[in-house]
Amino acid sequence: MVVSESESISLPDGRTLAFATYGDPDGRPLIFHHGTPGSSHLGALLSDPARTRGVRVIAPSRPGYGRSDPNPDGTFETWAADCRALVDALGLESVAVAGFSGGGPYALAVATHYADRVADVGVVGAPVPAHGGGPFGPLVRFPRLLGLAFRFGAVVARLRGDRAVVEQLTDRSVDDETARIVGRDFRVGLSAGPSGAVRESRAFATEWSPSLPDGDVTVWHGVDDENAPIDPVRAAYEGRPSVTLREIDDDHLGTLCSVRDDVVGLAD
Repeated sequence: MVVSESESISLPDGRTLAFATYGDPDGRPLIFHHGTPGSSHLGALLSDPARTRGVRVIAPSRPGYGRSDPNPDGTFETWAADCRALVDALGLESVAVAGFSGGGPYALAVATHYADRVADVGVVGAPVPAHGGGPFGPLVRFPRLLGLAFRFGAVVARLRGDRAVVEQLTDRSVDDETARIVGRDFRVGLSAGPSGAVRESRAFATEWSPSLPDGDVTVWHGVDDENAPIDPVRAAYEGRPSVTLREIDDDHLGTLCSVRDDVVGLAD
């Protein structure tokens, strides 16, 4: 299992994009998008099922997270181009794409803009357009205060440990290895500062709509998800025949843990 971002590419504009690889290094490729905030380390949650199923999980850190250079002007569309550059750099003809939580809309953007390179797509616990500023409320209007909130969260995570991070994502009991992965993912995501988390949080609080590719999309969402409540998700995807909404009897992180084998199966 990879425990640190050991690889990177240089993007066309000179920025560095860091990523980690899990599972079968020669397997069918799946690009996995971490949450907000987060990093490539969250991909380790998929390592065991990926190895079993012969899947290579490629988990990039989006701009401003971990060792990936920030992009102050970044959007869903610019991320799609960054991800395409990663796919090209790795010499991949076709990939499956998945995203957890805040990574979901970015995964959908990749599948929408580069449908010719994406074989299948799914999202877990992903937000839909929020009202009232989303989980950070009025803070999204004040980037510096939002940045301080993320910095404070990083300090708390260092002082209280991995379980403090897990408690923000699930009420369920998780094993020590899962807690270690989730805690490290959060800390590494904010290790270079909160720029990525601030930019993405503000983007989710604006007027936006999920990109939907022409092909099928699988959405796994917990009925007890308090981070991204399910009722707006049901409303957002109602009447969308290309979307299969699978409601899971679990909460935010619990749903990802419950369906990780299905997520890896997108690459089959």
